Amino acid sequence: MFANIFIFLIFEVFEVANGVKCYSCASTNMKSNFIEKQRGPPNRISNPLVFDDNCNADTWIIKDRSSDDCGQGGFCFKWQQQLNNSGTYSTMTFRGCFNKLYNLNDPNTFIPPNHTYCTEASAPLACLSDAYITEHSCWCQNDYCNTSNNLLTLYLPSIVIFVIFITNKTL
Repeated sequence: MFANIFIFLIFEVFEVANGVKCYSCASTNMKSNFIEKQRGPPNRISNPLVFDDNCNADTWIIKDRSSDDCGQGGFCFKWQQQLNNSGTYSTMTFRGCFNKLYNLNDPNTFIPPNHTYCTEASAPLACLSDAYITEHSCWCQNDYCNTSNNLLTLYLPSIVIFVIFITNKTL
């Protein structure tokens, strides 16, 4: 029993020592002038590793090509914008290591808190009737937590520890 916990803790320490691994990709509609494009937070300084429409949802398909090591203390980041034009959706997405995508020395760059943090905003478009934009941004510090189903990825280690703890209490 204690051997299981010891092995788990060694695995966790090894993961922290190696840094966080994130998906580094953007949808193809972000490829043209990615750094200067007026979508998402400003002050980008580099391109993601991959431009592929699987970045919108099916990141596991491009995991090998888009895997990036953020280093110790690095944060994974995901930004996604959906335009709903009367039920027709178009999506723009990019993901990556926040410290590699953005100039953290610029005082105008948002510095994420030292924990998982997400925002969401939705607004109607004045230029199109029955159209609105929804924008999501998330920062997290677990391997590949900037995937499409990030809630499971974020909380899975906590759930595993909780189950181990409860199992030990009942034995």
